[in-house]
Amino acid sequence: MLGVYAAQLQSRIDSLTQQAAGSSAAQEQLAQAQAQNAQLQEQLASALAPAQGMKMGEAVKLSPATKNIVAQGLASIVIDSKGTHLVVQAENLPALEGNQAFQVWLIKGDTPKNAGTFLSHDGTGAVYYTLDSANDYDTVAITLEPDATGEQPRGTMILAAKIKTT
Repeated sequence: MLGVYAAQLQSRIDSLTQQAAGSSAAQEQLAQAQAQNAQLQEQLASALAPAQGMKMGEAVKLSPATKNIVAQGLASIVIDSKGTHLVVQAENLPALEGNQAFQVWLIKGDTPKNAGTFLSHDGTGAVYYTLDSANDYDTVAITLEPDATGEQPRGTMILAAKIKTT
């Protein structure tokens, strides 16, 4: 998105450059557009740069939600120069049928927030999610959902663990 805006701004700069030959107002607009373009280019370079200084936060083992589930997983919170992230990995997951998908939920009290959807491959899958620093979730869970479009859990809970994101 940032790249598209930068390209549109560059097109505007090119147009203003042609107009600026005889107009001081156009020259001023050109200077503003060039400064804005330089700022966007810096933001784009920063967004594309690899994260720096990653450190490990909490890591918790995800436990099966019922006795007949053999799946296992790990939820890790990592912190880097771009924010706080949740990495959820799971294995030995049940096979998916039809449109089914796995969804990861961050739960605070009784309120779930969708942290991503994945389709497993040979019983394994993962999600990477950037946390909103304003929330301190207490549970992470993986559910088996009828499809990948749910905004609330509708399916069967497969794995879960208590977490601390503060």
